[in-house]
Amino acid sequence: MSVFTTPDDQPIYRLLNSQARMLATEQQTQGELTVIESTGDRGHSTPRHRHLRATETFVLLEGEMLIEVGDERREAAAGHVAVLPRGIPHSFAVISPSVRYLTLHTPGGFDLFVRDLSDATAGTGPVDPATLAAVAAAHGIEMLGPGVSLPQ
Repeated sequence: MSVFTTPDDQPIYRLLNSQARMLATEQQTQGELTVIESTGDRGHSTPRHRHLRATETFVLLEGEMLIEVGDERREAAAGHVAVLPRGIPHSFAVISPSVRYLTLHTPGGFDLFVRDLSDATAGTGPVDPATLAAVAAAHGIEMLGPGVSLPQ
C-alpha cells in the first residue's frame, strides 16, 4: 500500500487553540497510522491525557516545547523526537514564540478525533472541557486533568 497526499487533499482542522493538517489519515493508510502537521503559539498546550489505542510520536520541526510523559518532563526542540507509548499520561506546552511539529499515531484513527472535535467546537472560543472529554472518550482518549504549565 502506497499513500501519496498533496496540500490539495490535506484538510486543516482546528485542534484546541492550534491548527492541524491531516497529512495521512487512517482511511488512507488502511488503519496503519495517522500523520498530522500542527502549529501553535507560545502557551499552546493540551490537557493531561492518555491514548488507550495508539502510541503518539512527536517530531519537532520548528520551535520548542516542554513535554511531560508520566513523571518525566523534557524540553524538545527542532530535530527532537518523543515517542509517547499508549496508556501513559502526557501533555505538552509550547515554550517558544511558535512551534511546528508532526505527530504520528500508530495505529491510525487520531484524525477522526481531530475532525470530530473540530466539528463539535466550530466556534472560535475556548473548547468546553465536557465536550472535549466526551469526544476524546469516543476515540479512546482519556482526559486526566490540566496540562503542562509554562515555566516562569
